[in-house]
Amino acid sequence: MAFLRLSDRVFKINLCNFRLTFKFMKLNIHPTVIFRTPKFSYHAELSACWEELKAAIAISSTAFYEHIKDVNADEVHQLPPKIFFTIWKYFNRAKFRPTPYGTFASFSILADAVKPSDEQIIVEENQKIRALIDWPSKNNIHFNFVELIEQNCLLFSNSSYYLALNSIRYIACTNGLFELAEIDKNDFVLAILSACLKPIRVVELVKVLGLDDDELANLYGLLQDMHELQLVFTNFDPNIIGEDYFERIGLKPEDYPAKYLIAERTVKSGHVDERLLQAVPGLVKLLQGTLPFDNKPALKQFVDKFTKKFEGKEIPLALALDPEMGVGYDELEQAGGSDDFIAQLNIKKVTEKATNDLKALLSNQLSTQYFKRGETILLNKLPLKLNEKLPTLPNSMSMIMSVVDDLIFVDQIGGSTANALGGRFSMANNEVEAYCKSIAEIEQEANPDVLFFDVAYMVETNVDNINRRKLLYQYQLSILNFDTSSDPLTLNDIQVSIQGSEVVLRSKRFNRRIVPKMASAYNYTRSDLSVFRLLCDLQQQSLQASLSLSLDNIFPDLDYYPRLQYQNLVLSASKWKIKKQDLCDLNKQFIPIDQCREYLQKLGVSQFFKAGISDQTLCFNLANDVDLQAFTQFIQKQTSIYLEEVILPNRNLVVDQYGKPYLSQFIVNLYHRDKIYRGVKEPNVKSEVKEFFPPGKEWLYFEVFCHQQRTDQILAEVIMPFLNQYQSAIKLWFFIRYSENGNHIRFRILLNDENYGQRLTSQFVDELEVYLSSGLISDIQVKTYKRELERYGADAIALIEQHFAVDSEFVLSLFETQPSDFDKYQLCAALAYNLQASGIFDRKTLTNAVRIMADIFTNEHDLDAADFKKLNGQFQLFRKSEFQALNDHQQQKFNEFSASFSSVLIKSEPEKLTKLFGDLMHMHVNRLFSKDQRTHEMIMYYFLSKDLQRQNAINC
Repeated sequence: MAFLRLSDRVFKINLCNFRLTFKFMKLNIHPTVIFRTPKFSYHAELSACWEELKAAIAISSTAFYEHIKDVNADEVHQLPPKIFFTIWKYFNRAKFRPTPYGTFASFSILADAVKPSDEQIIVEENQKIRALIDWPSKNNIHFNFVELIEQNCLLFSNSSYYLALNSIRYIACTNGLFELAEIDKNDFVLAILSACLKPIRVVELVKVLGLDDDELANLYGLLQDMHELQLVFTNFDPNIIGEDYFERIGLKPEDYPAKYLIAERTVKSGHVDERLLQAVPGLVKLLQGTLPFDNKPALKQFVDKFTKKFEGKEIPLALALDPEMGVGYDELEQAGGSDDFIAQLNIKKVTEKATNDLKALLSNQLSTQYFKRGETILLNKLPLKLNEKLPTLPNSMSMIMSVVDDLIFVDQIGGSTANALGGRFSMANNEVEAYCKSIAEIEQEANPDVLFFDVAYMVETNVDNINRRKLLYQYQLSILNFDTSSDPLTLNDIQVSIQGSEVVLRSKRFNRRIVPKMASAYNYTRSDLSVFRLLCDLQQQSLQASLSLSLDNIFPDLDYYPRLQYQNLVLSASKWKIKKQDLCDLNKQFIPIDQCREYLQKLGVSQFFKAGISDQTLCFNLANDVDLQAFTQFIQKQTSIYLEEVILPNRNLVVDQYGKPYLSQFIVNLYHRDKIYRGVKEPNVKSEVKEFFPPGKEWLYFEVFCHQQRTDQILAEVIMPFLNQYQSAIKLWFFIRYSENGNHIRFRILLNDENYGQRLTSQFVDELEVYLSSGLISDIQVKTYKRELERYGADAIALIEQHFAVDSEFVLSLFETQPSDFDKYQLCAALAYNLQASGIFDRKTLTNAVRIMADIFTNEHDLDAADFKKLNGQFQLFRKSEFQALNDHQQQKFNEFSASFSSVLIKSEPEKLTKLFGDLMHMHVNRLFSKDQRTHEMIMYYFLSKDLQRQNAINC
């Protein structure tokens, strides 16, 4: 299959306003395009289409059809106003709205669709209908489980199961509500679940379990119980991905009155002129570098909670999402019906933040004072400043657009995969399926170190028709439904860890990083299933997946919005706010149609305009009395609405074989082949190094809770004298500061002899008693010490603990002179330069490592331009400040600390060097500062990064 890439010549013309130093992937337009057309031409008359319209209504609304089934075309206008208005809306939809719904709109697929010439696209007027049994019909299909067993059916596990103490937990769904179900632990049940992780015939299961004939009755009874509990599924249970469920079990659409219809029009000839799309790469780059970008708040919260609880561990995903043993996701485990309002408020806050960020970014160049009626704002003419670091784009995404002569009206750009929009049409024919698979192949070939998988999820029976799709990716994960793929991915196989600031999933079976890709446009925020929400959010992790831009989203509630355009690409059409009261007289009755028309014309409303929400819009002709009468009925239930301009083409791009024009909407897929996902290595196999040390063993672990500004006093006046007094009993010690569940010091001691434990514990508590009684210390806790084996490795943990001891001693030595914050930043810089001098890092590697850390922390702190200006001002003061020299004792401790830091890094694997450097520096800054440690760490890295850049510039 050939692919179109826009020429370098055109690319340079469109990007002439951008700095050449930006790295930008080669953006390609997939040569195959899906487009959608309404049922009727927009020139159609109701009288000529009446019988066809009635047939379409009969499919979509049987109740309303009963009111009109015997009405003839010449009787329509005599119908009661309410019924006529409903007919008008249906007919309006059938002419102006290309959104698929029954037979009211069709899709078409066109290969080799973009060429360097102008040729009208000709489609067949008649629709081809792919009729599937309506998804809700599955609720009326029942099978006798005993008979299925006798027929040697396939069995497939609910792979969400995991162990919790003496029970088995798993996800179940009752009446559309998900729950975390639990049964007593049973080894035989676990054996069955394990054997059925890939669909298996009953006869084969018996062999795997090694059962005799006299044990089969017990097995079959248990299987029936497990099926009722949703622990296993059969091949007669529904699947949402793959071969159509109803066809798979031998049911025919003609035997069921309720159907899900996918209407298609065959393309006879034609294509889109390539020149119309020449500005697309420039637009994408502008939006990529301008629009605010951040991960989903729920994902960031998950990273924080997971890191605090599990630190560097990799654990089963199901366990991580457990509300008791794990951290859950987005607090969905506590959600109930009463939480909807709170959730809406939280979503509103997030949306407002993103809007405010964008408004602040564009306010200097795009102000409402420049919004003049009838004048277009050209985005390519504004001196917009791009972000210093361009966010990563998905390997494929979609642009939904319509062509009006030389203009392209862009409805949407983005998506974590282009298959999100194309997937639903894969059920229609093999050509669409192959097209979507080609998108999946592009994504997979660009990222050979990961495996992509689709997520089979179904719960909303009335909307799940749009979720039905073929298997487009190599793998799929089925949640509470049967799996027809050859090698199912299972939930209990998925491990999760945090690497850097990213959530990383790994399949134990394949030992590969896995990344979800939902080939569905389903609005997943409707779901309250934590694992599904997490997987869907992970599609967009670290990606700029939304490039849509609309003025009314940036500047809400204005009376007028001009058209926003980039070259020939219209991003936001003109809009007018209309208040119902302005169309009413003093008696609150609607003014006559002529006065309504005159009022709208004075506002500058275009001859054709549309109103409504999202794709649920109606189109009105200002010159048509029937349309204006319908408009007054439409606005009756509104206080105010926005009218959006609609421009009808002079040259129609899509027509049927009779020359009748259609208002089409194209789904153009954009892609690039840059690698955007790194793979992961299998975690080191744990050695026999001991991980847990309960109280009374060789490690003592105290948590001393006090105000963060009191910690240095406790360290100096209690811990230091205590260490000196009992140094003969202590082999090793270190401390860190912590804020989880309250600010406290974590003080850990390795004893020469664990028999000293009780005495030292008693003595240490006695030393703190005066602080406790005075309220300066709120609590003292003796805890189990759990080593961070996942973070540092079993082989290295003893060396790390020794380093922490050297680090702690150096920090305590600084109490003698109380260095300033600038002095502490300088000490961190001196440490980094020592690492470079020792050959552990070369200049380039150190610069990159520090820059990465600086970026992570500045992003975490959500700094704006004013913040960076202050930071740069502080950096100038830092450079000019005089460093307070260390005394001999401090210098000795610093040298020991620096040497220890180097010795740990030298023994690290090369690919882990940068991460270990960041981890050790993080722990040092934690000890060095008594409060605001992460902010100090951000400033330290920023200053060090600036200094390294300055030195590199001098050396060059």
